[in-house]
Amino acid sequence: MKISINKKLIKRNKLINQVILYGAIGLVALGILITLSNTNSKQILIVYLVLVPAYVLLQINVFMADKWGRSPRLDEIITIILKGLDNNYSLYLYTTDIPYLLIGPAGIWIIKPYRQKGIITYNREKKKYHQQGGGNFISKFFGQESISDIDRESATSRMKLEKYFENQGVNEYPKPLIVNIFYNPDVDVQVQNAPDPSIKAIKLKDMIRKFAKNSSLANQRVQSIIQKLPIGE
Repeated sequence: MKISINKKLIKRNKLINQVILYGAIGLVALGILITLSNTNSKQILIVYLVLVPAYVLLQINVFMADKWGRSPRLDEIITIILKGLDNNYSLYLYTTDIPYLLIGPAGIWIIKPYRQKGIITYNREKKKYHQQGGGNFISKFFGQESISDIDRESATSRMKLEKYFENQGVNEYPKPLIVNIFYNPDVDVQVQNAPDPSIKAIKLKDMIRKFAKNSSLANQRVQSIIQKLPIGE
């Protein structure tokens, strides 16, 4: 499998995440210092004005660290689970308008990773994904563990890819497919009748290979698309 990865973007966002972390730690330290130096009501109000932004920055840090900071990062997780696909496949990581894009004999795949845990189901009547269990109220409130509007995100991703292909001069291509992968080890994916496949991350490579067996997409057509996209490593 060929990989096209934007290492500069990863390095930059990793640095930004570290700055946010140090800023949050600095605000917490300042809040503690103010508390220890004075306990009158005005000073306590100042402490709250310092600690609230610190907490927000820490939440942003947690979100960014999952994608850009700690290892394995999302791009590393996807690379690992797809390891073993042959060189007819090209994996694009942050080098197109879609963060995680796979193109090969199985077609064009937009990969959308989710870190939620608990039981994930899909209500076809309401066209909504649901999560049972998972994180606590605070983590869900700040979006760390709550399930998002996955179908809406998928529609947006398709539109972005179509626009990107148009800008790159890719005019003829098979309909892009989407797969939602859940990579938290404590997730139980019980999604049925959803518009797009939703699976545990470790099952992604097997699913791609199964699609390739039933695909009539010619390799020449695949390569004609790949030639117009960023060169893989």
